[in-house]
Amino acid sequence: SRRSRVLVITAGVLVVLFMLLSGFATFWTERLWFGAAGYSGVFSTLVFTRIGLFFAFGGLMAATVAACIAVAYRYRPVLWPSMPGMPDDGLDRYRAAIGPRVGWLVAGIAGLMGLFAGASASGQWRSFSLWRNSTSFGTKDPYFGKDAGFFVFELPWWHYLTDFVMALAAVGLMAAVL
Repeated sequence: SRRSRVLVITAGVLVVLFMLLSGFATFWTERLWFGAAGYSGVFSTLVFTRIGLFFAFGGLMAATVAACIAVAYRYRPVLWPSMPGMPDDGLDRYRAAIGPRVGWLVAGIAGLMGLFAGASASGQWRSFSLWRNSTSFGTKDPYFGKDAGFFVFELPWWHYLTDFVMALAAVGLMAAVL
């Protein structure tokens, strides 16, 4: 009914506003704290690092998913309604509904996957900052022959990159199959 629809929309808007207000309060509190401690530059570096990671990894995931879906859609077997020798599989209405909206559908799915990947990557700002500012400890690991600084500063970031590339492959494959 109209009344329940209005209540659901109102509840959704209130939840989104609460989440935005909570996020803004956290951001503003951290900004004020870093400023009071005299480290405003550190805070701006942190914010720009998180934004950069979000857009770089989110864009990479979105582009990969969009490319996989576009290639799979382009090279799909073309079947049309009442094709001779083909049984009526009931997908004719589906094809007719999706066909004109493929571009919007691909953009929406790719954007959603990009948001998830970007949010994941922006949470890895510590590993990225450690990797970017890594230094040598001057002590070699006896087993691998690597400096101990590699395991502290660089390995977590390389581990995340490996996981992200595997996620790119898996999500891209799933997108192409679907």
